[in-house]
Amino acid sequence: MLNATIVKRLDITKDLMILQVKPDSGVPDFVPGQYVALALGENGALEGTGKKPRLIRRAYSIGSPPHEKQYIEFYVAVVAGGELTPKIAALGEGDRIFVTPKITGTFTLANVPQGSDLVLISTGTGIAPYMSMLRTPETWVPGRRIRMVHGVRYTSDLAYSDELSTLSEAREDFEYYSIVSRPDSSWQGYKGYVQNLIKDKTIELDPARDHVFLCGNPAMITDMEALLTGIGFREHTKRQPGNMHLEKYW
Repeated sequence: MLNATIVKRLDITKDLMILQVKPDSGVPDFVPGQYVALALGENGALEGTGKKPRLIRRAYSIGSPPHEKQYIEFYVAVVAGGELTPKIAALGEGDRIFVTPKITGTFTLANVPQGSDLVLISTGTGIAPYMSMLRTPETWVPGRRIRMVHGVRYTSDLAYSDELSTLSEAREDFEYYSIVSRPDSSWQGYKGYVQNLIKDKTIELDPARDHVFLCGNPAMITDMEALLTGIGFREHTKRQPGNMHLEKYW
């Protein structure tokens, strides 16, 4: 029943890893910002048990772009005592895993007008869907400004920072803000929480121009939703278009 192979594993810290997984049937089409589930059997495998095992599955946003057909990328945090992630953490390159066939999700740029700017705000592994967006050429509409915010506890948690810093240096229409809530003495960047960058107007927002995306810790999203609503932003829903888009990660 296992239907995919881990082709690359990159350990960011002992509890954070980037996995590139190749489904046997190939990488299906999807839209940046969507997600799919990874799964293993209750005992960490699906094969050789002689009976149908109970699948343990969790949804993960895709970090790779749709045109990448060699693998699907995931950014995984290991949850101590969790049912699935410690089992995933025990796997290495060449090991097998299950990827559910259906890719889904509405946390995409589909409802953002071409003339709008993007502010992509994340904590922890919530950065993953934005990596898919930024790696997709169609995201870079001429005249569009994109600002990315990634908040973490420790400097070692800043996955993708090299790629994003390089992108920021190469493009005038992109800005990358990393902020650390528990920095060590060597950290010279922003300190605190992502909310601080909005409150102190390090990042100035315009509801008439900006579409803000929020992905990560639900507490951050709750705080940011209240903050943004207070300055004129409105959550986007199926019934009512808005300029604030939410994706709670757990």
